[in-house]
Amino acid sequence: MENGLFVCDYCVEKVIPMKGKGTGKYYAPVYRAKKSPLKLRRIRLIRRCAAIAAAVAIVAVSIAAFQINKDDSSSFVKVAASEQSLAGVSSYPRIVNHSSPLSESYVPENLMSLGTLPNGDNIFLRADAAEAFLDMCAAMSEDGLGIVPVKGYVSYEDQSDVLTRTADRLIAEGADADEAQKIAQAEVFAPGEDEAQLGTSIDVSVSADSVDNFVLTEQFQWISRNANHYGFIIRYVEANRKYTGVNEKPWHLRYVGKEAAEFMFSTNTCLEDYVSAVKADNPHAKSDE
Repeated sequence: MENGLFVCDYCVEKVIPMKGKGTGKYYAPVYRAKKSPLKLRRIRLIRRCAAIAAAVAIVAVSIAAFQINKDDSSSFVKVAASEQSLAGVSSYPRIVNHSSPLSESYVPENLMSLGTLPNGDNIFLRADAAEAFLDMCAAMSEDGLGIVPVKGYVSYEDQSDVLTRTADRLIAEGADADEAQKIAQAEVFAPGEDEAQLGTSIDVSVSADSVDNFVLTEQFQWISRNANHYGFIIRYVEANRKYTGVNEKPWHLRYVGKEAAEFMFSTNTCLEDYVSAVKADNPHAKSDE
């Protein structure tokens, strides 16, 4: 007992300043309970466990980040995309490439001419892709911009002719036959390996004569921002070359439908990523081509 207050072995004195009327500043002792040795040991244990848990979490995150960066088939973008379930998607756009070519007999149904557009008389797309493309061109026109279709559907036979003409040109320029064929196959798609045969892709430009420098135009910028609203993606970009195996082609658009295009735009993923995500979430999904 001190000054009328009980002080136990587990109490500690704390002096705080007080102020009273006419008396000036004075100090009054206030007592608060000490923590018992058992409680102190518990607190130390809890803090130690919390520190260990935090360290483990940091290591786990670091390992995950390392694995994501280490594996070229993974990315933080894909991790984010995986959080959006695609279980309700029953079909996906077909991927056409060297590993998954189209047959010589494949011809899409309902091909439609783009004859209402400049240079569009002999350019065809599958009807749904053609209608979406015309809608997109109309929207661009409202913004004072226009594009010209350069290439649409290409048959297996026509692509074979393109490859042959390219090789012949290289031979005329001095290459031997084997070298010409090899270079030609690097420059153009082999028959069956060009997705243009699907009738859902189209090359565009500001002039029918060339697609060069299209990436520098206002039209390209508009397409980059808005094509997804009409179901189109810019199919071949440099960042996705390790997945597509194709050099950058900013003039080459692929119709995949609004739902797929919006997903790929919002997650910054390519068609290969999207198809993989659909198959993972819905193993029963089928190609729609």
